[in-house]
Amino acid sequence: MSATEDKNDFQSNDELLACSQKLGAMVDALHCESLLEIFFKNLSEICPFEMGALFIYRNRSKPLCLYDTFKNQKARLGLKNYVEYTYVLNPFYQTYLSGITPGVFRIQDLAPDAYFTSEHHNLRKISVSNTEDIGYITEGWPKGREEISIAIQLDKGAAAEVSLLRPNQGGFRHQDLEKLRWIEPIIASLIRSYWHERESRKNQITDSSIDEAFENFGKPILTDRECKVVQLILRGHSTLSISLHLNVAVTTIKSHRKNAYMKLEISTQSELLSLFIDSLKTIDSQT
Repeated sequence: MSATEDKNDFQSNDELLACSQKLGAMVDALHCESLLEIFFKNLSEICPFEMGALFIYRNRSKPLCLYDTFKNQKARLGLKNYVEYTYVLNPFYQTYLSGITPGVFRIQDLAPDAYFTSEHHNLRKISVSNTEDIGYITEGWPKGREEISIAIQLDKGAAAEVSLLRPNQGGFRHQDLEKLRWIEPIIASLIRSYWHERESRKNQITDSSIDEAFENFGKPILTDRECKVVQLILRGHSTLSISLHLNVAVTTIKSHRKNAYMKLEISTQSELLSLFIDSLKTIDSQT
């Protein structure tokens, strides 16, 4: 790679200088109460986006949304539904549990091979859509947006996600990703410092009930292997992907799926997802 290519896709030295100044403003605001507001404002001037949010993932707890630029009421409902319910199905969360590598990603690149299909319909808190990056959309979440995630490793097994959205029409270009990758070490350092300082002032109370519901879904009706197959189906894996993941034959996976559906008194994948979302609503009503 040449020195120019390594420079990150900034179009001129003036643009590079402006970017450095924006990053400097973020660093200067590190110990300010308004850091995240300043962070997102300056980041939008380096790489324009329509909406952004900062999520913290803490092992099996619900994600914590520390800041967002979602303005209208419907979009904020989508954000709430994500944090309360559908995060457990999200590709970033699932990749985080498996050990996500820090960096900049298109969210669609984190999704399994057959994440959601047109078979799914009438799901609580979820709508299936072929026009969405990951094949579905959380109820209320802004439609027709492309999403970029910046994954940041924190201490104690936690991770941060800086989520940026743009309308699909236009979307994020390759140059945008390269800019973000170039400044990612500084972004990561800022967020880690902010989180460490925040944690030093306040002990976090975690709620892992949603994730526990995911791990225990189907028990004790299903066998351990049937539960594992169901969990992988909920995460969006195809039959072939599950067979490779569990290192067993496709016919065996089909048999486990058929038996699980029979025991749960359902017949389709959409009914399975609806049953799972209903189980989350039951938990929510008890808290």
